[in-house]
Amino acid sequence: MAKVKKSNLRNLALTASQLFRTKKVIVPEWDNLEVTIREPSLQARIKCSELVEVKEGEELTSTQKSLRNIEGDVALFINILLEEDGTLVFTEEDIPALLETYGPVHARLLSEAFALTISVLEAEKK
Repeated sequence: MAKVKKSNLRNLALTASQLFRTKKVIVPEWDNLEVTIREPSLQARIKCSELVEVKEGEELTSTQKSLRNIEGDVALFINILLEEDGTLVFTEEDIPALLETYGPVHARLLSEAFALTISVLEAEKK
């Protein structure tokens, strides 16, 4: 393992672009565009959980549950797609547009982003 100076280690640990695994993915439906995705942040996962959580005593139809799941997916999706410079493509202002257009391509990219997350079993092997 390479030695890292203490101050440099601190900077690396606090640099957002260095905190997530990333992957380049070809999206055939988007003219074979190569995009970069990252694993979802903990904050995005919490927001998703809050959006899809059914409150005590609340009864939802299957349609309402599906719409909440899409809201949760969109909360995660805005957190995984990166520009070439490593910044996020979307902001919370884009949520309404994404809710209108969210579909299989978005879901597939989100699934690939989750695949970047290390599992507990993988962590225990290390």
